[in-house]
Amino acid sequence: MCCLCALEESFVSIKMDVIKHGSLLAHTSLARSENPLQKFAEINVMPPSGSLSRRNVWKHPFRLSTTTAKLSSSTDAPRKGKKPARREINKEPLRTEISPKPWRDSKEHDAQIVLLEKLAAEKALTETTPNGKHGGQRVWEELQKLTDRDTGTPRWLRYTSATKQEENAPLFLCLPNIISSGLSLSRHQEKLARLFEIRRLHVPVNDLSTNEDLIGLIEGTIREESSRRKGRPIYLLGEGYGALLALSVAARNPDVDLVLVLVDPATWCDERNILPPVVDVLDAAPGPVSSALPFLFSMSVGDPVTIAKAIVDPSLPQLEKLQQIMLALRDVLQVMATASVVWSRDVAPRKVNQLQMAARSAISEMENVKAQVLVLYSGKAQNENESKRLRERIPSAVGRGFRDRYGSLLLEDGIELASLIKASNMYRRGKSRNIVTDYVPPTEEEKEEFRKAHLDLFKQVFSPVYFHVKDDGSVKRGLPKLTKERPILLVCNHTFVGFDLGIIIGSFMESQNVMIRALAHPLVTTDQPGEVMAASSLPDLTRLLGAVPVSGSSLYKLLAAKETVFLLPGGMREAVKRKGESYKLIWPAKPEFVRTAIRHGAVIIPMAAVGGDEFIKILWDQQEILSLPIIGEQLHRLGNQMPRARQTNGGDDEGHMLGTVGIPTPPPRMYFTYQKPIYTHELSNYLNDNEVVEGLYQQVKSEIEAGMSYLLKKREEDPYQDFVPRMLYEKTWGKQAPTFKP
Repeated sequence: MCCLCALEESFVSIKMDVIKHGSLLAHTSLARSENPLQKFAEINVMPPSGSLSRRNVWKHPFRLSTTTAKLSSSTDAPRKGKKPARREINKEPLRTEISPKPWRDSKEHDAQIVLLEKLAAEKALTETTPNGKHGGQRVWEELQKLTDRDTGTPRWLRYTSATKQEENAPLFLCLPNIISSGLSLSRHQEKLARLFEIRRLHVPVNDLSTNEDLIGLIEGTIREESSRRKGRPIYLLGEGYGALLALSVAARNPDVDLVLVLVDPATWCDERNILPPVVDVLDAAPGPVSSALPFLFSMSVGDPVTIAKAIVDPSLPQLEKLQQIMLALRDVLQVMATASVVWSRDVAPRKVNQLQMAARSAISEMENVKAQVLVLYSGKAQNENESKRLRERIPSAVGRGFRDRYGSLLLEDGIELASLIKASNMYRRGKSRNIVTDYVPPTEEEKEEFRKAHLDLFKQVFSPVYFHVKDDGSVKRGLPKLTKERPILLVCNHTFVGFDLGIIIGSFMESQNVMIRALAHPLVTTDQPGEVMAASSLPDLTRLLGAVPVSGSSLYKLLAAKETVFLLPGGMREAVKRKGESYKLIWPAKPEFVRTAIRHGAVIIPMAAVGGDEFIKILWDQQEILSLPIIGEQLHRLGNQMPRARQTNGGDDEGHMLGTVGIPTPPPRMYFTYQKPIYTHELSNYLNDNEVVEGLYQQVKSEIEAGMSYLLKKREEDPYQDFVPRMLYEKTWGKQAPTFKP
């Protein structure tokens, strides 16, 4: 309790100290070391004063200058004409004038880019970040430089990285919030640079450009770039105020292929009565009060306590961790005070009015937006209603909700922008998404997120065991070895609702580092219009690992690319079983997946899964529920509105998941066996022989049925097939419970 009181007192004293002085103090750890930042290229767009508008912004010539910033060896020598400051940056070399020309081709475009090496004025929290995980350090360095050298007109900054970039990477334009100048992007730049060519719009704090000026600048850029990048989309990331600009730009340019990523869009500002009183208070407040208000605006960057906790290594002992949090909190608040400088008494009313006007404009034009839209919402109170309004105005928009986050989303640990774009199927390099060429394998961080969020829990609850049949017919424990010589098609029975899909994908990922491209139902692999999903959901993570909507064309493309593909031919009809259908194959009559496998010479590996059908005890099955007079009709209507993988010959009531009522049982153990591979490359001459294709189809079914029979019989020899004894054994001994001998 005493420690918590001390922490609270420290928080209050630091806050008052910062409000009083309004600047960084010399004794903080922010001034302890010198470290260079990443390199940026700066595109300086400098039209004559007052000429920035939608119509003429790109008709003016460009002037480029290169400036190398060096840290002064003394913190006492002031700049000429400036008041003495604690940290000074001397700007030396070199100004290079380039012949003024508009951009016409890629060579001239590249000639307009000059690399600007920015040296860090400080390195934040050296002592409190031993693991180097937190990205706030770069954010704070940017905040300090923002106040030191924030001059000129709005311009694009290009981020360059040593990270290998995807071929034909699309352009990613970042539009800043009203006070952050895109600083929150710094946590995500390195990962985004693998997927995109990144530029961010820098708007100096004292710049007088109107909303229309900025929209005109953005419009000129996207039109110029879309003419150069034929067939490739342009991404607009907008946070808060930047999201309003992105919406207006998209509404006015429906013919440009745009993808919008909107973070907490400030559409709520259009009709609230909060903003005018804020302006009045800033105008009427006495000096000490008004000087404190900007500090409160700077708190919108994020909760300082949350940021301080994120900085500190969680593995430290409790007392040491508390001490480090207190030190980190002091530094966080002092750096936030730097941000408060941007909201001076003169700047704040203008920025607030600009925000409100942008919100009204975006709301009025929103219905004209034709672009793909991904919206990320934090848990702030105003976002619940705004999420609903946005989905009503833009029905095609999809979203992700983070109800437990209340600060700036892009500054929060655990929010990975690149992963969210991939998981929502928004990443593409052409006019439409290609499941082969636009697939980017998951990073190690994304794999770890899947393990922590789902796979570890599945393994703990179901304790899966694996077997495979060797060429001589013997059964061995473990997974079969997958090779890349030929495309591979894993064909399995569909257990109830497919709880085991994540286990199958994760097993090969962990043991062989093989990413299985699962063909799954559209409910799992496709965002539905207007849907807002929770963060780190199983559908999102399975998409990151390579799952795609099931279809004949998807299977064809993946096998043609020699991928390892996972298929459940029974689909939703087999997943939503009826009474008496446990471990029964309900496959379509046409053997088209076998024909596709023969066409590409794929290796078919039949596999059987046992355990999933016992997870739910069915009380009323789908057929019984849908036959009820009123409830059945409503469920039937709702089911027909849901996306389907295929239409079956059994009637319209088949192929959707509504109607079954059951209760969960103690989690059963899950068993998997992989039968002998079936090689199809020798059957290429029989591709159009229906008898041969049908025979192979029946062979695959027979192998799976034989595998299920084997597992159902042998699991009776498993002393730990039931949940309670299995869990007791594994908790006691700290390892997986043994199973039957094959």
